[in-house]
Parts: sequence; structure tokens; C-alpha cells
Amino acid sequence: MCEDEVLKDLIPSEALLMFKRLIGKDIGVACDFLMRHYRDEYWPRRAGVMPPLRRVRSNNVVKLPSPKGVTMTVSNAIIARRSAGDFIDEPISIDDLATMLFLGLGITGWTQAYGFDKYPLRAYPSAGALQPIEAYPVVHNVMGLREGLYHYDPFNHALEILRLGRFNSLMANLALGQDHVSRASVVIVLTAFYSRTRWKYWKRALRYVLLDAGAVMENIYVVATGLGLGVRAVGAFYDEELCRFLGIDCVEEFPVLLMLIGKETRGF
Repeated sequence: MCEDEVLKDLIPSEALLMFKRLIGKDIGVACDFLMRHYRDEYWPRRAGVMPPLRRVRSNNVVKLPSPKGVTMTVSNAIIARRSAGDFIDEPISIDDLATMLFLGLGITGWTQAYGFDKYPLRAYPSAGALQPIEAYPVVHNVMGLREGLYHYDPFNHALEILRLGRFNSLMANLALGQDHVSRASVVIVLTAFYSRTRWKYWKRALRYVLLDAGAVMENIYVVATGLGLGVRAVGAFYDEELCRFLGIDCVEEFPVLLMLIGKETRGF
């Protein structure tokens, strides 16, 4: 355990007093408290009430089929993974989309932790198990689904219908005019529900939600490759316009990536 003079160099006197009070009750909590400080400012463990893990966007839902088995090995999928150069106008199946969503960011188990009777375990690693990444599939050409904007509900493995219509040209325009976006069978928009992670991690929350989104991106890349589909991540888009389309505020929740999925013409 650190000497007082060393601690004084690390944290303010108020935090030192709090640390001393905590150390006699719970060493783990005290150490956690100590780690949540910068040299000259206090980093609170919690900021208000934790935002909910589940948010219902629509009561109009489409239940997704169970995920397919992916026969390609993980090592082969990683080696074969490439970003698709472009897409051809052919549909993918609803089973393919269901598999990518489930293995990308679905709920793969439950545990008892954090004061809850049950807590969801997800397909991607997440800082503090806060699971801030949301998925909004924009469907262009998926067998078994109407064209439109959906939100993935991992708790029920279902798609919430937000808005029906043909949005392939709009998505290309939102992606700074990249035409290949309009030819993907589906564009999965990954967003970060930032306030969910900021509640616990404050200044470090931004880097954490971006790391979480990267983990989901790689899951989708590997699964799409294993299913024999083309996949490409796009990070260039007009933020405010895309937020308006999704119905999010661009502050509490903001878009991070567009995942294009479809039958590819070539890779690079």
C-alpha cells in the first residue's frame, strides 16, 4: 500500500481522505477509486443513473430466424477477409442478416452480476460490460424483409421497424456521395449510445465506445466472410443528416460506422 507522501503527489487531498475511508471497508473499491483519478482532477465512479441497456424504438417488429451455422473456420475467415470493392444487385437472405446481427452484437448468454438478477452477455467485448453499440439495418435487397430502416433488438433477436421505404440513394448521399453504398443489399449503421458508457468512464468513454464499435465491426467482417458475402466498412458520412434519418440526437447517441453487406463484384 502506498505511503501518504506518494499518494499526495498522485491525487488531491479530498480524494486522499476518501481513499483512506474506503480502504478500511473494501480494498477493491478503494483501489478502483484511486485508479479513477488524474493528477489534478477527480474522476467520479458514477454520474447519475445508469442509462438503460434496452430501449424500445418501435412496437412494430419482425422476429428474426435463428442464426445459421458458419462452416468456415475463424482462422480461414480472418485470412480471407477483405473489404469489398463494390456490390452487385442481388439479394441476401434474412437468415444471413440475422446471423450477422446475432454474431456481431447479439446476446449470447446471461449472468448474474452488477446488482441485477440477470445481465446480458454480448458477442462483442465491451468496456465495463456496458454494451453501448446499437445497430440500425437499412435494408435495400434482403429476401424476407421490406425495404426500410430498422433497429436491431438483441433482447428478442428481432428487428424494430422504424421507417419503410427505399433509401439506397439517400444512404449513398449521406455517405458523401459514395455510389457503392447504394448497391449494398443492406447497410448496417453502427451507433454508440455514448451516455451509457460515459455514466461510468467519463473522459475515457469516447475511446471506449470506439473500441467497442471496432470489435462489432470485426465480428461482422468475419461472419460475412464466413457466409461468402462481401462486406465493407465506411466511416465517411454527414453526421447530423444521418442522425436525423436514424432519429437520434448525435450527442447521447451518434453514428460510428456504416457496414455494407451484399454480393461483391471484386475485392481489394
